[in-house]
Amino acid sequence: MKWFFKGILKKLGIYHLLQRNYRRGLLFFQNTLLKWRYRKYVGGEFTCNFCNASYSRFAVRYPEPENKIALEKHHVVAGYGENTWCPNCMSTARERLVLAMLQSRLNPAGMNILHFSPEKKISEYLKAKANVISVDIVPGFYEGIDQHIQYADATRLNFKNEKFDMVIANHIMEHIPDDIKAMKEIYRVLKPGGIAFLQVPYSTTLENTIEDISINDPVQQSALFGQRDHVRIYAFKDYSARLASAGFKVEFLPPATLKEFARFALQPDEGFFICRK
Repeated sequence: MKWFFKGILKKLGIYHLLQRNYRRGLLFFQNTLLKWRYRKYVGGEFTCNFCNASYSRFAVRYPEPENKIALEKHHVVAGYGENTWCPNCMSTARERLVLAMLQSRLNPAGMNILHFSPEKKISEYLKAKANVISVDIVPGFYEGIDQHIQYADATRLNFKNEKFDMVIANHIMEHIPDDIKAMKEIYRVLKPGGIAFLQVPYSTTLENTIEDISINDPVQQSALFGQRDHVRIYAFKDYSARLASAGFKVEFLPPATLKEFARFALQPDEGFFICRK
C-alpha cells in the first residue's frame, strides 16, 4: 500500500515536495526540542564551527535498531554516537569535519566545485565563497537546499574533463553498485592538482569489504550493511585501494591527527580521506 501511494504522488509530481516539507518540519521540531533540552549545557568545551554556539555536550545520534547490529558487529565508523548534532543549528559531526578541513587545509574561494547530495550547512558555506554545482541522482530531494540542483549519475557524469577544482561527495560511494566507475568519473572531471573529499562509513576491523550489489531489499541491506539503501560496508584498506585504483593519490588523516579539531565535537574514531589528482 505504501509503495502504491508513493507511486501516485510521484506521478502527480508532488512526492519530493511533500518529502522536503516533511523533513523540514521534522528538523525544525527536532531543533526546537534540542535547544530546549540542551539549554542547561550552553557554554562549554564544544563549539560548532558553523554557528559558533558552545555547549558542554552536543546531542547524541544513534542508529536505528535494524541498522545497529551490522554497524556494531563490524565496528563501522558511520557518524553515530555522542556529540553528533549541534543543538543550536543541527549541524552534524561529519559536516563539521568537512568544514574544519576546508578552513584549515584548503581555501575554496573562487574555486569551481562539484557537490554531490549537498548538505545544507556545507552548501551554504561553499556558495558564499565559490562557484558550486550541486548534483544528485534524485535532485528533487535537495531542491530545498539548492533550487538549481542538477540531475547526475555519478557513474556517468555529464561534465567535461578537468572542469572542477574540488569535488565533495560525502557518504555516497556506499550507495553506488559500481563505485569504482564513480570514482573514475570524479577523477576525470577534476583538474590536475584538484582535490576530492570522499568520506564513507568504513570498518576498522574488516579485512575485506562486505558487499552484494544484487540485493535490493531494504530489510536485508539494513541487516548486512547497516542502512536500508547501502550496498556494502567498506574495509578501510580496501576503500583506500579502490580510490588509488581510480587514479587518486590518497592521504588519510587518522583520528589522532585531528585532535586539534576536537573542540568542534567530531566523532573521535573518524579519520579523513583527502584524494588528490
